Amino acid sequence: MASPSNVKPYSSWVQEGEHRYTQLYGFQEVLYNAISAPPGSPALFLPFSHVTFKHVKGGDRLSDHSLALCIRIAWLQLRQNHPQLAAVNLREAKTYISPSSRTELEEWLDATFIVLPETTANEIWRNAVKPRQLTLYFLPQERQLCLLGEHHTIDGRGLMNFWDRLFRALGSPQPDEVLWKTDGSEVSRLPPRSDDLLNLEEKSPGCGVLRAREMLLPLKSPSPIHLPIAEHQLARPFSRKNASVELRLSVAMTRAIVSTCKRQRLGVTAAWHAAIILATQTTQANYMAPGTQFSGFANIDLRRYFPPSSVDAYVFNNHSTILPFSVRPNGKSFTYLAREINNFLSRDLSSADPEVWSALGPMIQSLVPGFTVPHLTDTTPAVSSLGIIDTYIASSYPNGNGRRDDGYWEIEHVWFGDTVCGPWLECFMWSWQDQISLNTVYNPAYHTHVEVDKFLQVVVEKFMDGLGIIIREGDGMSKI
Repeated sequence: MASPSNVKPYSSWVQEGEHRYTQLYGFQEVLYNAISAPPGSPALFLPFSHVTFKHVKGGDRLSDHSLALCIRIAWLQLRQNHPQLAAVNLREAKTYISPSSRTELEEWLDATFIVLPETTANEIWRNAVKPRQLTLYFLPQERQLCLLGEHHTIDGRGLMNFWDRLFRALGSPQPDEVLWKTDGSEVSRLPPRSDDLLNLEEKSPGCGVLRAREMLLPLKSPSPIHLPIAEHQLARPFSRKNASVELRLSVAMTRAIVSTCKRQRLGVTAAWHAAIILATQTTQANYMAPGTQFSGFANIDLRRYFPPSSVDAYVFNNHSTILPFSVRPNGKSFTYLAREINNFLSRDLSSADPEVWSALGPMIQSLVPGFTVPHLTDTTPAVSSLGIIDTYIASSYPNGNGRRDDGYWEIEHVWFGDTVCGPWLECFMWSWQDQISLNTVYNPAYHTHVEVDKFLQVVVEKFMDGLGIIIREGDGMSKI
């Protein structure tokens, strides 16, 4: 059935046929489109997340088949509420096909909801390749759910929002007439891009390009702080496998970090950034003269700058960007270095750097050639903090009317990462149920598990020493 004539998507979506809608890529998506690969191929920066859960209802345990049906319906419910989750990222534009029959919805479910009885989330992660569309996996034996997609469709905040909305849907399924609706009315919920919500126009001709060049200039350093990798290792082709090492700090360590940062008026993220910089410099010093300047990118969630809207308006899509930052740690105390980073991360861009908005497009465009070369060689660790996961994902979701007596869904573990096809480390941090997780993903062609684990141990050492925290026996961390 065609869309009702009075139903329109957001203005940046263009109807190109009875059921086909396209949206040109925004300034950040230009990069992800440039590095995209054919479906079934390894690709850079594919977001991946998994959760371990259980369902409790009067002491009964749902069968694997019943669980799969519940999750399949919840996945459909999310698609109807957020149709962009079913979009396909084609080379020329993001493309959405509005379904005209229940059969088409069933076909989409068959293609994007995969049940793998004897597989673990780690196996899916190790072998993750680009899917044609955002894909949800259910692993009944492990009671795990995995989500794999592209940054065109979802960012880190979006991954957290996804699990929250999915488990809400599991607890409160909509009636069949809503779930299987194919009248085209869902296109009214096709969302805007970041470009549509920010004023990216130049205040004067050429000033955006000029500001972009100024922002990128500090990335060029004659003495960079980076991880040492031998030339013959850098010359290797990247591995098609993905790898990771996660250290989960104890509750006692986490609480000590949080309370110390509060007392010193530091963000935990900034202190962790400082620890990674110092750990990188220390590791570098074991093999060569250490660098004096760390240059990288800070991840910035743009949602805080969007106009007020409904709760669900900005939950998915890619609404994050990166901003170049550079620091020289030599001669600075840990606190001073962390505060310098904290000041950068906590700036209100609208007032601190008004011209930054017009510079974002030219800046990202200038980065594209460096990420599309046949062989990536940068070894500077990348950093990304997801913050306190409990702010976005609840530990349990009740069924029906909200009473736990009627049964509930409980999330026991969360994990986040993305794929790496180059020789750098992607360092993630988050807190879940009063425990900080330090998760580093990497390409095994360039690093071993032992090397990455050793690096993370140095990060923790710099973290604790810098904050003046003494680790007592039994207050340590666990390797995941």
